[in-house]
Amino acid sequence: MTLETQTILLALLGAFLMALTNIAFTIPLRNMGSFALVQLNNIGNIVLLGAIGMWSFAPSEFRWEAFAWFAILGVFNYSINRWIFYTGLNAMGPSRHIAIVSLTPLLSLGFAVFLLGERPGEFVLAGTFLVVAGVVAVGYEPTEGKWFRAGIGWSLTSVVFLACSVYVRNRGMSYMAAPALLTAWGALVAIPTGELLRPLLPKRFFEWGGAKRYFHLILIGTCLNGLAQITINQAMRGKLSLAVPIMSASPVFVILFSAMFLRKIERLNKRVIIGVLIAVAGMMVIGVGRHN
Repeated sequence: MTLETQTILLALLGAFLMALTNIAFTIPLRNMGSFALVQLNNIGNIVLLGAIGMWSFAPSEFRWEAFAWFAILGVFNYSINRWIFYTGLNAMGPSRHIAIVSLTPLLSLGFAVFLLGERPGEFVLAGTFLVVAGVVAVGYEPTEGKWFRAGIGWSLTSVVFLACSVYVRNRGMSYMAAPALLTAWGALVAIPTGELLRPLLPKRFFEWGGAKRYFHLILIGTCLNGLAQITINQAMRGKLSLAVPIMSASPVFVILFSAMFLRKIERLNKRVIIGVLIAVAGMMVIGVGRHN
């Protein structure tokens, strides 16, 4: 199997696993606080990825700089942003939320343009237009005098955190290529961070509610999340021009799974489906134009 074929298969598998993860978490989020789910997911990441990471870890590879960067990632991404992400997932529904979060590479592109002096070509500009048009179509839902669906702010805020976390993750991995162990370490840092935030946030975010009733879905989602992170990190070691456009197809899988498993929870209409497809097409165009 060639490196290109391996990259394509890993990126496709990563998009598939992340879509399944979000679908699995959707029902529990309707019955418990989003930060409570964050803590459970982090515990699962510690157990699963910690075991995998320690099994494959060589002491000679240890770099404290990598652990420092992933400690930062644990605070801002695995704790705060996961809370924001899961709250947006519950408020917007998986299809709309994931489509909006697909703006993350677009924001990263903006950083590259203004901070690094990159000049976007025609493909990138065309893809940007498609992404924005698709996200507007997904988020537009005039009700009670509002132009956009309630809860869209959570999704947009998550985009900012995710875009910043890309840089932090890259810095950590540049010192030590141990995605499973470093992710487990970040999750370990995230748990006490969440407890420190408990007095500052409304109690509803920490309510366990129906966690026991839907524990099987939480367990499945946590395992899928851990496997997805390993798969995605491995895919990114190949050609980005192959991995990035394919990873952007995750919202398409979410639509399919929502139609299969969440018919009573998420109502999809033609505008949402078309908007997601347009946004995904735009991200693929940007990926090809930027990395080709």
